[in-house]
Amino acid sequence: MANRTRTKTKTRRVKARAVKPAKSKARPARAARTRPARSARTQPATRARTQSKPPAADGVRALARRIVETTLSNDDEGAFALYAGNVESIEPGQPPMRGIDAIRQKFAGWRTMVSSAQFETRRVCVDGNTIVIEWVGDCTLAATGKPVRLHEVAIHEVRDGKISRELFFYDPATFAQAAESAS
Repeated sequence: MANRTRTKTKTRRVKARAVKPAKSKARPARAARTRPARSARTQPATRARTQSKPPAADGVRALARRIVETTLSNDDEGAFALYAGNVESIEPGQPPMRGIDAIRQKFAGWRTMVSSAQFETRRVCVDGNTIVIEWVGDCTLAATGKPVRLHEVAIHEVRDGKISRELFFYDPATFAQAAESAS
């Protein structure tokens, strides 16, 4: 009796296998009829996404472009126009500077410290009212003529279309090492 049970089970398995190919032939035709074309599904979503772009983000992006332009062209007066009157600027190892006059003094100090500076923008990121710019600069120290490569990240916070606060991140030892090696 045990042999009969096994034989019946084997027969059922064979019958099940024979039925599967017939089902799989019908599936592709059914799937093709029920699915819409991909481009037809995505078109309305694309339109909605571009229309919902907040207008304030465009202003912050435009300000980011102006920051890059004025820095690359060494246009100090153009840069001053980008700052709010009560701006706060923070450099590594120094107390915060406040006001547009402090920014003017900072720029003047930079111009006396380096005889030339050429910057390259690596990345610009705009998120809400914050602009983050990664810079690499090749500078020449005015006192020694020694070249310095400066890697810097600048974070600019924007309020009412102007830079209200900025923070700079770089290694201040880069300048100290260049000055010492020239001695």
